Amino acid sequence: MKQDFQIGNSFDSQTLSAGHAKKVWRRIDEQLPGGYHVTNMSDHASAGLIQAGMAVVKDTTSGADARDVKVLTWSQLSTGISGTGGIDSLNIIGFTQEDVPVYQHGSGGSATYNYGTCNIVVKGEIYGYMLGATVTAAATISAGVKGMTQKNGLAIRVID
Repeated sequence: MKQDFQIGNSFDSQTLSAGHAKKVWRRIDEQLPGGYHVTNMSDHASAGLIQAGMAVVKDTTSGADARDVKVLTWSQLSTGISGTGGIDSLNIIGFTQEDVPVYQHGSGGSATYNYGTCNIVVKGEIYGYMLGATVTAAATISAGVKGMTQKNGLAIRVID
């Protein structure tokens, strides 16, 4: 369903697609206040969106401020889970509350992406089937998130 709204968490967008068959969050108990600027929109260009329920980390690159974050791709999350430091080495601060559309302007080396923001859930219950692009990946990531050390106020429970 396409609606013509000039709202949402992605700037430069004139439309908003809403609704899908799967529920991401069972319950949201707490989120970080305000929107955070997603600095790696290009990492999600092939998918056309940053899906609700994706892991978020602080952007630690030079010049980033306290409101800049990176949203991990499923591949980055899977690699982190199976890496030597495990999921805790990724320093996840929360998970995206809703989908964030990704729009590309131009192509090749001159491609730029829209400005996107996200709300970050730090306490709540997420459905495990939403934690991956495939059933197998979702099972792996779900198990990793279940084993994640809940630190700095993070309290995410995976619902099977």
